Parts: sequence; structure tokens; C-alpha cells
Amino acid sequence: MEKEFISIKKAFEKKGLVSVRGWIKRKRDLKEKIFLLLRDETGEIQCIIEPEKIDKKEFEKLSKQSIEASVELTGKLKEDSRAPSGFELMAEELKLIGESINFPIQKDLSEEFLLDVRHLWMRSSKMQAIMKIRSTLMYAVREFYKKENYFECSPAMITPNACEGGTTLFPLKYFGKERYLSQSGQMYLEVMIFALGKVFGLTPSFRAEKSKTARHLTEYWHLEGECAWMNMDDQMHEIEKMVSFVCQKIAEENPEELKVLGRDLADLKAIRTPFAKMSYDEALEILEKKYKKKIPWGIDLSIKEEKILSQDEKIPFFIYGYPTKIKAFYAKEMPDSKKCYSFDLIGPEGYGELCTGGQREDINENMLKKLKKEKIPLENYQWYLDLRKYGSVPHSGFGIGIERLLRWICKLDSIKDTIPFPRTLNRSYP
Repeated sequence: MEKEFISIKKAFEKKGLVSVRGWIKRKRDLKEKIFLLLRDETGEIQCIIEPEKIDKKEFEKLSKQSIEASVELTGKLKEDSRAPSGFELMAEELKLIGESINFPIQKDLSEEFLLDVRHLWMRSSKMQAIMKIRSTLMYAVREFYKKENYFECSPAMITPNACEGGTTLFPLKYFGKERYLSQSGQMYLEVMIFALGKVFGLTPSFRAEKSKTARHLTEYWHLEGECAWMNMDDQMHEIEKMVSFVCQKIAEENPEELKVLGRDLADLKAIRTPFAKMSYDEALEILEKKYKKKIPWGIDLSIKEEKILSQDEKIPFFIYGYPTKIKAFYAKEMPDSKKCYSFDLIGPEGYGELCTGGQREDINENMLKKLKKEKIPLENYQWYLDLRKYGSVPHSGFGIGIERLLRWICKLDSIKDTIPFPRTLNRSYP
């Protein structure tokens, strides 16, 4: 009869004689026995391998292995308060499945080396915890928007035009024409609101930003939404509900992973609506008191300034009413035209911008005027202008980088740890 293998988590529930398989996380060789800490995706179990109880050849092969060798084990669970889980597996059968000789990752290695061996570093407890939380986040986002009656859409990844400025586009040759990797699916999602009302997309975006900060990637996962009949305030309310929902879900489903990362569960449970809101003008007043000098109106807030505004906060908050001149051409102007209905969601504890959004320009003449003023060629935007030409309505939307949100939720130093294979200015390997 074929042996039935179960997960380590289920083994603790079943007890008695069990068969498990996984990878060696730690190994200690003594003369009379070998101690293993075996891991799989569900947990870890301490195992004792004694040569007289198992096949001699398998024991000899095991003694030559380093960490990360894969094995199958059958044995009985025995209670032991000294073991990390409170149980030990006393092996009766052992089979080495995949060898691992001199696994290259040891203690105290540089960040650059760990990025070079990212394909192996993903097995670490830290990265395993982050990736499990990331998975919960992705499921939670879709659950929230399904519950709120949004439709998920798939915007194009190859595009003829810029959405966030031409200097950060990745060009590519497309059958003799120049096209670009998408910076944002926003414009394509705007198309869909005229058919579906409220839509969202969860897709990769690409930005050729020559930035080396702890919160920039050139390839990232972009959660974006667009909604017919919603103004800026409506959209901010939608965002705060979503972020709170995601935080509660992760606190509920990933307490062990948060513990591995040293993240306080209570902090996430405290993320409840409504979030505080401050105007751009109010933000400048706070910064002027901090700097003890006048700050020119109309500047964009830097990473440093966002950190100053957020470092003592525990809950995300909004800054709204930004100067029109620092926002994209599709941002709808307020009556005085100097400001627009645009907002940023700022992460607490110095994490800075997590999300940007606002009300979109819905009048064709206004959009044309802006495009001409910024000397943007109209030919690639005719389809976008058509949206304002045929049955335009007030609408709003947002974009949030999954990795920025995850970085704050997990309280990580670098955004590079939020994605399996980070792409940055100087890194595209492995």
C-alpha cells in the first residue's frame, strides 16, 4: 500500500505514526544520531534519526547533506517540552529525495549577495512569512472589491501612450512601431466604467525611474480602480475601507507570519475607518513649523517631507487638494484652477505615499486644453478623448502599489523584500 504523506501541521493534529516530507532547515550531527528540523509550507518539526532504526545507506547519505536537502520521513510523534513545537518525530523510515551539498546561504551575508541568490533565499523564514502575507493581501483585495460590486478588468500591458509622464516609459519594438510597457492601467479602466460602473485591475506596471530609494521598483503590482459617479471624497472613503479590510484580514489569517516579522498584531487590528484627512495647505503649515521657514506653495512633497508628516502617526491618512501643476493632465481642477481634486494616502510611521488618486477630468474641452498646454501629441489620445465626447460622467479612481502597501503592513525596511524577484535600476537577475 502506498504511503500517505501529510503536512507537518496535520501531523501535529493526527499524532501517532505519521509520514511527512520537506526540507532540512537545521541539522546537527552527533555520533549516535542526527537531529533535524524539518520544514514544509505549513510548519516545522524536530526529528531524531538513529542509525539502528533506519536503513544504514540512507543514514550515511543523510550524514553528508547540508541544510535544504529534501527528505521523506515516517515515524512516531513523541511529546518533548524541549522541542520547538512540543513534539519530536522519532524516525523509523528515511528516504533522501534531493541532495544539498554546501548550501551557499549562511549567517551574516550582505543584502546584495542575498539578492544574487534570491532563488534560494526565498526559502528563508522571513521571505516565507512575507510571501504568505502577500498572498493573503492579494486574495483580500479581490474579496473586498467583489463584496463592493466591482468588476475585475484586465487593462492592456502594451500601450501607445504615457499615463504618468514620458520620461519613465520602457520602450519596446512592436512590429516596426514603438510601443511601451504600461505605467498604469488607469486609462483603460476608465473605458470600462461606461459599461460596468465600478471596476478594478490588479496587474503589473513598469516605470523606468532612476531611483534607488527603499520604496521604488521598476516592475511592481498595481492595484487600480475607476468608478463612475464618484467624486474625490467618495473615492477616499472606498480606499480607507479597502485598506482597513485588508489589514483586518491579514491580522486574522497571518498571526504567525506577523510574529516572525516582529509586527505587532494590535497595530494592524487598530486600522479602522475613518482615516484622518488634511489639505495640502495644512500639510505645508505643519512642515513650515518643523522647518521654521516658509515653504514655496506648489512644490511636490518629497519622501523626507512625507516621512516628517507621518512618523508619529499610527493610522494611514489622506492629503488632498494638491496643486494642479504637479499632477497629471487628467486630474480635475477645483474652481480656482490652482488646485485639483487629487489625494495621496500616506502610510504611518514614516512609510510615506501608499496610494494616489482623485477625480478625473470629465469635460472634453478642459482635457484638450491641458493636453495642448503641456504639448502632448493628441494622436495617441483620441480614443481617451472620446470617453469625454460620448456620454461623459463625473468619475474618480486610484492607484496603489501592492509592494508599498505590503512594506508598511509587514514593517519592512526595503521594498525589495515584498516581491519574489525585485527589479530595480541595477538589478534584473535572477
